[in-house]
Amino acid sequence: MALPSQAQNSPQDYVRLHNAARAAVGVGPVTWDTSVQAFAENYASQRSGDCSLIHSSNRNNLGENLFWGSAGGDWTAASAVQSWVITPINFG
Repeated sequence: MALPSQAQNSPQDYVRLHNAARAAVGVGPVTWDTSVQAFAENYASQRSGDCSLIHSSNRNNLGENLFWGSAGGDWTAASAVQSWVITPINFG
């Protein structure tokens, strides 16, 4: 069963690290949006039953980064953002 990360990281940790990665490739910053957060949490709950890392089909032109880590890992905002950074970049 997949569960949302329980790491004690604030939204600002994700935004700060994500924006540093975006700046490195010349892409503008993002801000935290609680409505997007609610959408993401709902989608993560849907995926928790099948552990599938598949993008949602109804993203309303939003980008979507997925992260998976094995149970018991000490996953942090930095872990998630680093996994996105080393994935082929497709901004735009």
